[in-house]
Amino acid sequence: MSEVDFEPKIQQQKTRLFIPNFLSSQECKELEFIHKCSSTVGYRPNVFSTTLSHLIATNSSHFIIPFIPIRERLKDKLEEFFKCEFELFIEFTGLIRGANIGWHSDDNRPYLKQRHFSVVCYLNTYGKDFNGGLFHFQDGEPATIIPAAGDVVMYTADDRNIHSVDEPVRLVRGSELLDHEFVNILHALQVVQFYCWKGSDLLTNMLNIDYKVVNLLDAQRERIRGLNSVLLNDGDFAPIIFGRRPSDSEENRCISFNWTGIVAAIAAWEDYVLKLSKQINLQLPYWRAQECLYNVQLEA
Repeated sequence: MSEVDFEPKIQQQKTRLFIPNFLSSQECKELEFIHKCSSTVGYRPNVFSTTLSHLIATNSSHFIIPFIPIRERLKDKLEEFFKCEFELFIEFTGLIRGANIGWHSDDNRPYLKQRHFSVVCYLNTYGKDFNGGLFHFQDGEPATIIPAAGDVVMYTADDRNIHSVDEPVRLVRGSELLDHEFVNILHALQVVQFYCWKGSDLLTNMLNIDYKVVNLLDAQRERIRGLNSVLLNDGDFAPIIFGRRPSDSEENRCISFNWTGIVAAIAAWEDYVLKLSKQINLQLPYWRAQECLYNVQLEA
């Protein structure tokens, strides 16, 4: 949502609002029906979107009607909460499925500075209709939205509401799936590469590690085969990237893949990243002062 010639005066504590069950079950199902039968490939991989302009362009303008009363109710509620009645107009409306995005604010580009508020409506329930893809705020409360169908979150579009949406990722090997959700593909990649790097050091920490591995369902196998046919033009590429040549001292004890090691690597990787993050936080003030990166000798 956005507005014209208006600078909202918002109290500091009023920057976001979560409303459960704002939309009825019937409204959610109707919008989901429209999206499933009218969506198109979105602006990011694995994203499908339905916009009002797309509905008009595809001779489906009749599907706009269910959106109108919902948009008006959302606008009225937002204006009431943020004390800016009758001063906003709606800039964009769309149904998006499969999206993920890193930390950002909704006005973080010069061409988006006219945006002052955003509203997200959920048509599905987390843990029932989908997994992963949670909505996180960087600061403040609520920090994470775990939605049910009909829930709505409203927030200011500026840097007071920097947020992200997870990209749910799980690891599969052969016919087995590790029952652990990674934040995104980069998280999974770093853990696997950390295991390849530190595998021998992790052996001593692999005792009494609990984890769950499940067999893939037929539908999951078919989906993976479809993805592989599109993405893996070279079957030898993955072993080249994820494999490693053992050093002379490791020739007879090269680390082989096992789920216990991967799970141990998840915790060890978190400790490693936390250690590096603490070092950055301690050294950053010195780097800013000197306007350069250098090794700061800090007292113990």
